[in-house]
Amino acid sequence: MKKRFLYIFLVSLAMTLTGCMRNNSASESKDKPIKVEQKNKKIKQIKAKYQVVEHDWNVYKDGVNIYGRIYVPKDLAGKKKAVILSHGLAGNYHDLVDYAKNLAGQGYVAYVFDYPGGAKNGRSTGVEQLNMSIFTEEQNLKTVLEAIKDRTDVNPKQVSLLGESQGGAVSAMLASKYPKEVKSLILLYPAFSITDYTQAAFKSIKKVPDTLNLFGFTVGKTYFEKLFKYNLLKTATKYNGPVLILHGSDDIIVPETYSEKANKKFKHSRLHIIKRAGHEFKGEHKKEAIGLIDDFLNN
Repeated sequence: MKKRFLYIFLVSLAMTLTGCMRNNSASESKDKPIKVEQKNKKIKQIKAKYQVVEHDWNVYKDGVNIYGRIYVPKDLAGKKKAVILSHGLAGNYHDLVDYAKNLAGQGYVAYVFDYPGGAKNGRSTGVEQLNMSIFTEEQNLKTVLEAIKDRTDVNPKQVSLLGESQGGAVSAMLASKYPKEVKSLILLYPAFSITDYTQAAFKSIKKVPDTLNLFGFTVGKTYFEKLFKYNLLKTATKYNGPVLILHGSDDIIVPETYSEKANKKFKHSRLHIIKRAGHEFKGEHKKEAIGLIDDFLNN
């Protein structure tokens, strides 16, 4: 029984941390009450206001080279608002390109990048995959935030963070630690469940193997070291600025209850449950998410 329990939690942990697996489940729980509005709305078509120019843009600091792509609105002069987009574990910058292009088309500078050690087929260097953790990613994101603020085409007081899955958790961690440095926070199916799953799967760091293969992506023991005395849902929800949380009703990887709890803890948060969406938005669900993000940033 204990082995089966451990296996279930390891699978749940793996799916949660990966953050980019497809979820084709179409079932909904009839017993769990939904505490947020889930109306079927006509998806708003977002028209680009500007043509988009993109190019590689790397950030270097302390031996770490962060590779990314930056998207800017063409022929829009002056300092602009910016959004930094963070992918989930074993994802890479490609996962958020559609969101970045839309943001640039609306007049924002948008930056997507590969987390060093946390991206599959990523091009960033300086952090070994087995030494990566949400805490190394938090430092990487801080480095990116500082670099974006230093750009001559960016208003340093108007920089927002957007993250999916683990990238959402990391974005919330950084915003909670440096609330004055972040204009607003957008979280897509954020993996606030990471610490709960880790603590349930292993009694202590001594029980964690040196390496763990999570659906083809190997993480090291370092990943788990600080998670046993860390409450992600408590620590990463201290940001007091505006927050938008988007979660799918059919997410079997990170239960929507985690976003409901986070929504209550943030001081100024809005939670939208996207009906029949899983963990990672596709097709019409992604279009709906883009519309909700656009509304949030413009209100």
